[in-house]
Amino acid sequence: MEEIGVIHVWHYVPGTNIPIPLGGVNVYTIMNSLIVIGVLWALLWLALRRISKVPTRGQLVVESILSGFQSLIDSTMSFEPLEKRKHYLPLIAGLFIYICLSNALLIIPLPKIEKPTSDLNCTLSLGLISIGYATYCGLKAKGPVGYLKEMCGPMFHAHGSLGAVIVGKLSALFFFPLRVSEELSRLISISCRLFGNIMGGAIVIVVVSSLTYYLVFPQFLYGFFLVFEAALQAFVFSMLTLMYITGALQEE
Repeated sequence: MEEIGVIHVWHYVPGTNIPIPLGGVNVYTIMNSLIVIGVLWALLWLALRRISKVPTRGQLVVESILSGFQSLIDSTMSFEPLEKRKHYLPLIAGLFIYICLSNALLIIPLPKIEKPTSDLNCTLSLGLISIGYATYCGLKAKGPVGYLKEMCGPMFHAHGSLGAVIVGKLSALFFFPLRVSEELSRLISISCRLFGNIMGGAIVIVVVSSLTYYLVFPQFLYGFFLVFEAALQAFVFSMLTLMYITGALQEE
């Protein structure tokens, strides 16, 4: 239990006295993230090395995942043309697969293996990708001016008397900071939700394992947190990303 919350950080470039900016580098997070990427590439290569009209089991699994997410994108973004909807599949499916593998990384029976998503820096990076891409989609669809006008609130486009127009323009002083804080709160929410659930699961496993002297019950916990919750949290994150993108594309 003493290992909970322990972070192994390089504060200096190895072998030198050169400090690493922004507080250093979490060694295990980077190492395990690279392992996840390697495992992901290996699995995709094994599944898709021989693509055929009659799919193999690996190809069938990949196609099922992709078609399932494409169906979710189509139903959520029904207002967009089909060709445009296909552009969002790599991000949504990629986030799901990467986060799912990261959450289930402890299946690999090697020392120093940790879930990258149990580090807030990793989940914040994923949150920046999610919110940043949603913002990019909004800017691309509406243009910088149109996007900024939307950020100014619903009363900004008021018509009618001079008083109504002035009040509508002045309302931007209230709505614009509110919208900016809303975007920041989305980033914090989606990042901390994933981090909290993964870290909480790890703490539950360690505490219960310690109390039961690593007997039978913790094995069920491992099965739950490494399989079911890993996929659930990855699915929630990717769906929230899809909803943010959809909200950025729709006109208010």
